[in-house]
Amino acid sequence: MKRRITWRGRDHLTNRCFRKLTLTDLPLLLPMEEDFRSNFVCLKNAKLFLSNASNWFFACIEDERIIGFAYGYVLNRLNDVGNMLYIHEIGVLPEFQGQGIGKQILNGIKSLCKVHGIYKIFLITKKSNIAACYLYESVGGKSDRSDDVLYYFDDLG
Repeated sequence: MKRRITWRGRDHLTNRCFRKLTLTDLPLLLPMEEDFRSNFVCLKNAKLFLSNASNWFFACIEDERIIGFAYGYVLNRLNDVGNMLYIHEIGVLPEFQGQGIGKQILNGIKSLCKVHGIYKIFLITKKSNIAACYLYESVGGKSDRSDDVLYYFDDLG
């Protein structure tokens, strides 16, 4: 069913939906290799990812094509406060940016977290990524503006 949206002062009809993907949605993920970037997805790992209930892939789908997404992982906590969701990546195809898709994705994830008893969402970005910072703050994200340093270890051999 088509919905009417207003974008840049004009009405448009669209077949957009926002939802968390499951294993049955695997065919939607594979074209992202071409649409978003090379080495984005491979069949084997996409199956494993979608098969794990702790992995979340939330997408904006239009006409059977993913045009925006966020994916991440539920982190189980040792305390009784509740679990957290770490969002690893958010993306919207360039031709669809500026239409509020990122906001709708994040708001959808926030709603889903409430249903699943997840008490906090977090992600990492650079202060220099002004568009991302604006997006996150526009949907209620807070930054502690700290001087934290992110360390990584990739020499595990």
